[in-house]
Amino acid sequence: MKIAISALEYEPKIVRSRLVASANNSYKGAIPEPVASAIVHAGGEGKFVFVDFYAEWCGACKILDRTTLKDPTVVQTLRQFVFLKVDADQYPDAITHFNIVGMPTLIVLNLRGEEVYRQVGPIKADKLTSDLSALAL
Repeated sequence: MKIAISALEYEPKIVRSRLVASANNSYKGAIPEPVASAIVHAGGEGKFVFVDFYAEWCGACKILDRTTLKDPTVVQTLRQFVFLKVDADQYPDAITHFNIVGMPTLIVLNLRGEEVYRQVGPIKADKLTSDLSALAL
């Protein structure tokens, strides 16, 4: 993870959730695994992909798992997406490809694999539910 962050010349700052216009994506090359497989699977179901980039050592990631991602309204909303957890330390190519510079990072990809949503850091269940509901097909 440190290598990926250094390669991106990241400067620490607070990032709020945002909707991302797909035309602004600047990804290079093929989408790496396991995200590529999730996009194929999602296309077959007509769903977007919700990707949770995390690390075992990330305290905020563990809190997100225990709270927000266990909230019944979030669980219900996530049924409209193909849900994928990506360990930053196991998939450094995915981290670099998606410009992940902090964790947890939650990303939603459309059927073409384009990013349409990004949240870096903690988020409350009601906010995540609202954000995802606005994106659901």
